[in-house]
Amino acid sequence: MKTIASASPEYVILYGVPWETYEGILDALAECHPRHTYDRGTLEIRRILYGVAWESYEQFLDATAEYKLRHTYDRGTLEMMAPRKDHEWVGELLGRMIDAMALALDIPIQSVGSTTLTAVLAERGLQPDKAYYVAHEPQVRGKETYDPDKDPPPDLVVEVDVTTSSLPRLPVFAKIRVPEIWRHDGEVVRFYKLVGRGKYEETDRSLAFPFITPADVTRFLNQRHDTDEHSVVRAWVKWARKAHRKA
Repeated sequence: MKTIASASPEYVILYGVPWETYEGILDALAECHPRHTYDRGTLEIRRILYGVAWESYEQFLDATAEYKLRHTYDRGTLEMMAPRKDHEWVGELLGRMIDAMALALDIPIQSVGSTTLTAVLAERGLQPDKAYYVAHEPQVRGKETYDPDKDPPPDLVVEVDVTTSSLPRLPVFAKIRVPEIWRHDGEVVRFYKLVGRGKYEETDRSLAFPFITPADVTRFLNQRHDTDEHSVVRAWVKWARKAHRKA
């Protein structure tokens, strides 16, 4: 299993990197001459790289396809991030809550996880924590690959931001035209909807699931501190059934 960690604010460490993958990363980022160390499968590399051409970024994505490497690319700047346990815990539990609710309410969705999303003409790309097709699920049903030139962006993205990144991610999502983001800032969940080119505004109702508010999600998510995940998900689904019927 491939894992990622951080050594210092300037570097990320990738474990279990085969020699062929290491060579692919070096080939992709050759023009940047990134400072790095590779030792028998462990790669330590600078977290932020500048002057990365779009073609090099695409090559980098191919080379790191087997990793869940959270990153942001914005017009030549590539930032790689190493999620902490609290980040992963919240993201995975939010994903379980959405999946279980959609199944219980018979709402068709397609879960595309942390699929890398790109806007080719805008030269931007990033890997979200979780992404879902809801309204546009019929348009992508059965498709195994994401084609930014033909496919709509996911209807909903889940973002967990418990650490500070150098590249703002919301403007990148806006360029990709993601209509809704659920963002957990380490304390509460907030909903954002796309209202114009490059702009999100906070909203008190989900677009994908209109019977849900940020306070609802935060309330159940915070129960993780006092009980097990199964209990959180079961209580969430029970509440969602009632809220959906009343909507």
